[in-house]
Amino acid sequence: MSDLVVVDHGAGNLPNLVRALEHIGQAPRVSGDPAIVAAADRLILPGVGAFGDCMAELKRSGLDTALRNFQERERPLLGICVGMQVLFSESEEF
Repeated sequence: MSDLVVVDHGAGNLPNLVRALEHIGQAPRVSGDPAIVAAADRLILPGVGAFGDCMAELKRSGLDTALRNFQERERPLLGICVGMQVLFSESEEF
């Protein structure tokens, strides 16, 4: 099974997401480490809250660069809620 990482950037409902993934037979790893995120085989980027706050935290932690590096290798990436929004180049929110 390939490495599935749930990105922990401080704005997501991680326990429920992890339980749902485990329920369907997955074994996700939760990490906010940019190196682990960039090297994963598959990513889930959850998010709750405002686009601007989420982007600020991604930039502060270096996860924005890790996500770009991940995307460049064209591996599976699922964004949920704000996690999907931050995959775009801009937002009209705020």
